[in-house]
Amino acid sequence: MTWNNRTKIVATLGPASNTDGKITELIQAGVDVFRINCAHMDHASIATTVRRVRRISKRLDAAIGILADLQGPKIRVGPLHKAEPVYLRRGAVITIDTTPGVVGEAKADDSVVIGTGYRKLASDVRIGERILLDDGNLELKVVELDGDRLRARVVYGGMLHQFKGINLPGSKVSADCLSPKDLEDLKCVLGNEVDFVALSFVRTVEDVEALRKRIDKTGADAQLIAKIERPEAVKNIQAILAAADGIMVARGDMGVEMGAEAVPQVQKRIIALANEARKPVITATQMLESMVLNPRPTRAEASDVANAIYDGTTAVMLSAETASGKHPVRSVRVMEKIMRQAENHAYTDLADRRRRVAGKRMSIAHATVRAAASAAYNAKAQLIVVYTETGTTARLLAGERPPTHMLAFTPSLRTMQKLALIWGITPHKVPPGRTSNELTLNGDRILRKESWIKDGDRIVQIAGTVRQAGLTNTMSIREM
Repeated sequence: MTWNNRTKIVATLGPASNTDGKITELIQAGVDVFRINCAHMDHASIATTVRRVRRISKRLDAAIGILADLQGPKIRVGPLHKAEPVYLRRGAVITIDTTPGVVGEAKADDSVVIGTGYRKLASDVRIGERILLDDGNLELKVVELDGDRLRARVVYGGMLHQFKGINLPGSKVSADCLSPKDLEDLKCVLGNEVDFVALSFVRTVEDVEALRKRIDKTGADAQLIAKIERPEAVKNIQAILAAADGIMVARGDMGVEMGAEAVPQVQKRIIALANEARKPVITATQMLESMVLNPRPTRAEASDVANAIYDGTTAVMLSAETASGKHPVRSVRVMEKIMRQAENHAYTDLADRRRRVAGKRMSIAHATVRAAASAAYNAKAQLIVVYTETGTTARLLAGERPPTHMLAFTPSLRTMQKLALIWGITPHKVPPGRTSNELTLNGDRILRKESWIKDGDRIVQIAGTVRQAGLTNTMSIREM
């Protein structure tokens, strides 16, 4: 068997990749989780895409997860007259009007009026605060508030196109984290049984809890990924991390809101906290951005991917590179090569350092997997096999970052798909046994059939004496 990289690859599907042929190639190139961007897909397309991924992954016998990314309350510039861009001259004072139906334009006296669909903009900002347009390329400073309108002086000017994003760094945005569109999209993605739901523009733990209640109310078992992109979310990261199933370091809006210079240290801190909590963390945005057009990445992009791996990220994500770029499959292959090179020397030392760190009293399951990771290292085992019902034990094991390959056997297809996002874990379905002993015998047959082991190999096995979630309590070393 050729083992995949331990760091997982999340790839966004879009016009350049959402076909049977491309999805097949992307899985074969190393994709573990496909991202559906709800901002760019209608409900019929989402349903079709989920069915396509499930069908192809079943044919390839691959554990592939699906992540649905909710758009969130994205604030945008409204339409412009004749869809023509307007020029914002440095030092000029422009008007932003939140009245419904406003069409922006440059007036005869050279003044500029633009609209926005966000009705609370004028009440959320204060005089002196900044407004950033078009991913921060244009900057305004608020100078006057007038009911539904505000006036702002242009600090950094340029051409403004319609529907570009508006960011309010330093302002207390009152928009709900879940927009009406998000609520409809949520019904759709949960009805199609996606594995993960990503919540955009999280600010507080209450945002996460609100989405959790809606997921639980439907009876769905999708895991919740909180996207960290607002300064408030960074401030509240501990509580958000505790409430979410995983974290995404969404560096696009984070860089706009906090400044590009703040992103590296914030990324490192969030990854460290997520690893400590044994929860997956996805590093996202512009990882191989130049490959949207070019067949090769820049040296800086290769370093960016590698450094995320050195930081300990669970997964790295491709957005436009696979959704709309010219080289979707090549982008994945290039990322896989960078990851493999970085992982060759990164994780053995990391695992050793973590084992030396004293921690608080552990659960029996956690103590068992830590012992298994240490035993596998010292016994030079070829494989760690973990039997898991819900995936919890596999996630605990991945948190130890052992250099040994890890195989998770589970009778649950849903658990297998969710483990697609977990660092270092290769999930595989195993027939359910009436007892824990019968389950492990089924696993042994698969190990032999798939040639994952041979005579003389040592494997470390983790299981529970009782087949019940959370009761993992045995570790054994076997020589085949």
